[in-house]
Amino acid sequence: MTAPVYYQPSGRFTVSGILGLLLVGAVAAVPLAFVYVYAVWYIPFIYINFALTLGFGLVLGYVLRTVTKAGKLRNPALVGWLGLAVALWAWYVQWCVYLTLLAGAGETESLGSRASFTHTTFDATVFLSLVLSPGTVLGALPSIATEGTWSIFGLTISGIFLYLIWLAEFLIIVLMTWNMPRSQAEVPFSELSNEWAEKLTLPRPAAPFSDAVATKLALEAADWNHLELHTSEDELAPFGRLHVYRAPSDPDCCFLSLENVTMETDKKGKPSEKTADVLEYLRVPPHVCQELSTRFGPASG
Repeated sequence: MTAPVYYQPSGRFTVSGILGLLLVGAVAAVPLAFVYVYAVWYIPFIYINFALTLGFGLVLGYVLRTVTKAGKLRNPALVGWLGLAVALWAWYVQWCVYLTLLAGAGETESLGSRASFTHTTFDATVFLSLVLSPGTVLGALPSIATEGTWSIFGLTISGIFLYLIWLAEFLIIVLMTWNMPRSQAEVPFSELSNEWAEKLTLPRPAAPFSDAVATKLALEAADWNHLELHTSEDELAPFGRLHVYRAPSDPDCCFLSLENVTMETDKKGKPSEKTADVLEYLRVPPHVCQELSTRFGPASG
């Protein structure tokens, strides 16, 4: 019996791809940092600030993922390290922007009893001097943490709690900009035709893979009949989902991923999906790939 084959990135890259990732990432981080800091400065609500931080990381991660794809970088470890470098730069720039606004801070305006914001001006000279003085930027953080610069419900946030907030923001930015381009570098790529495989999510659900290990072993043994169509009429019943990856110019480049999907409802009754991977990037013969695409593709009639 032939041993199962899972896709493994070749690790190949180009110098232009690396330089493009660093250059585009570094440039994109600057306007994103400005938008992020200004939004946080003028929207003094911590739960919204968390969403803004997540958005900052997601947009920058998306930019890096796009450049990773365009540059055909197939080395996940290298891409991850490059993403980390861009994340550190983005984190540093946003602090430079914040300290510049802090230096230009004026009167504080109240927004009721629970929040307020401070008017400020931006001085490009101060900003550029901070960008070129990392010691000054990093040295300012302890004093800011001691005194605090913002409050919630009348309580000034400072000390260890403020450090924890900063740490959470840092980790969000780093994880997004590290993981998103790295996951792109792991996507199947045809070295023969020099192109990424295109992902196709098959629309018809499969019966749920209640025993993930058994499903994995069955497919590794080429038992494709193990995959069955989902027959339950319950819209909230769990089911399986198939993803097929095929390179347009390389018929032999065909890979299969599976995931279990469970439906959850919130307090308002709104449903949402929760997914769990069963297997990822298992190589399948071209004819099997076509058969699965037909069987789990759009329903006829």
